[in-house]
Amino acid sequence: MKVRIAILISFLVILTNVINGHFFAPNGITFTPIALVIMTLIMTFGAKTLQPIRLSGIVTGLIILHDIGIKLYSGGRHDSEGLGWIHALLFIGLIFSYGILLFGIFRKKDSNLKEKVIAALILPVAISIHLYFFTDLGFGRYYWYEWNN
Repeated sequence: MKVRIAILISFLVILTNVINGHFFAPNGITFTPIALVIMTLIMTFGAKTLQPIRLSGIVTGLIILHDIGIKLYSGGRHDSEGLGWIHALLFIGLIFSYGILLFGIFRKKDSNLKEKVIAALILPVAISIHLYFFTDLGFGRYYWYEWNN
């Protein structure tokens, strides 16, 4: 599979889950681990010619995009309990996705060890930074809408 097609299909998986979460409120959050695993599998095994650092960067970007989409566009009340569920299911999906990504990174024979280690560190570092700054993204969105209309 070509790299562009793998990226497009992975993006469509993420977009479908965000839209699912918008129209069928708890389903987008519930299917987060499944969507992340499917996206990571498509990217890892579909885009075989992609270098490890780029693979890790694209997978990380799609995971962050999914998290932002769920937090901003998912239906329902956006309170502390909802953010807890979003983060719990995000971390479940991250565990499996990171394992798949590590397998895909370290099976590439044409990359050196330094490149593989950098690629392996991109996901945890970027997700940590993202969650540090955007943990409460979308918090109280429903109440703000309710009070102003």
